[in-house]
Amino acid sequence: MPTLSVPMANRGERINYLSLALQARSAIKRLKLVKLVLSGGEPTPELKSALRAALNSLSEPTAKSGSPIAKLHDEAGFNRFEEIQTIEEVIHVLNDPNLRDEIARIHAGEKYSEEDIRATIGFFSAVENRALYHYDDPSLAETVR
Repeated sequence: MPTLSVPMANRGERINYLSLALQARSAIKRLKLVKLVLSGGEPTPELKSALRAALNSLSEPTAKSGSPIAKLHDEAGFNRFEEIQTIEEVIHVLNDPNLRDEIARIHAGEKYSEEDIRATIGFFSAVENRALYHYDDPSLAETVR
């Protein structure tokens, strides 16, 4: 009888990466709807939740909070290790000092521009792509012996 050679933890990690990719894709779809309207109104509750998670992840660590990994138990935000790791990788690659402000304007429903929406879509697109990369990582893939 075949047995799985990959521990259960790897399956959980893969699911977390897929979940993050799906959350990012959902945020992208909602942002594209906002882009069509570009009214500067309040985002939907689902989009607002995704934006809040992104803002919390983009917050600089403080002496009180410590490293980004210390945010594993925040109420709002990406709080699984795989999510935090992926977000940190994306932030490092994007290296956009204005990203937090652009996301914050949309989150607050303030007067935001098409460039704010484009940058935010770019962020979530990069998160989705990186999460799918980790999800498809052959070292995490389940194999049957």
